[in-house]
Amino acid sequence: MDLSDIPLTFDLINRIEGAISTFLNADWDGAYQRAGIYGLISEFLDCLTSRNAPTIRVSRYSLWSGIEIERLLYRHGVKVWDRGRSGDDLYFCVKLRQVKWAEYLLLRAGVPVTSTLVEPRNREYTQGYAPGSEPPSRTKPRKWLGLF
Repeated sequence: MDLSDIPLTFDLINRIEGAISTFLNADWDGAYQRAGIYGLISEFLDCLTSRNAPTIRVSRYSLWSGIEIERLLYRHGVKVWDRGRSGDDLYFCVKLRQVKWAEYLLLRAGVPVTSTLVEPRNREYTQGYAPGSEPPSRTKPRKWLGLF
């Protein structure tokens, strides 16, 4: 542990935001469709234990800053929350249903992921691409509302 990490352990605001965001980003509709009220109870328990919000860790000593990583993921529809720093890593949470996609995007772009991969084949899938590449974005650019 780095001495600069000590204040981060007392950062209650970030911890509270992370816990609230885990509940806000839970898959309530999917849980209800899969198992009704029991699915909602299961999703609630997953929120309490953060099982539905996997943590991805990346090296903090890379050419990638935290905001660049977040922007990369955002461009491809992945929401990030509960960000932080611990030792040699930056960490953040993503939705369980997006963790494989997030890992793929990070590896393809050349971001050094240090956490254990949920989908180990992602390393193999991304080897055919140049570092820094990313798949085409499927989101449509926003158009001005005719104000100008």
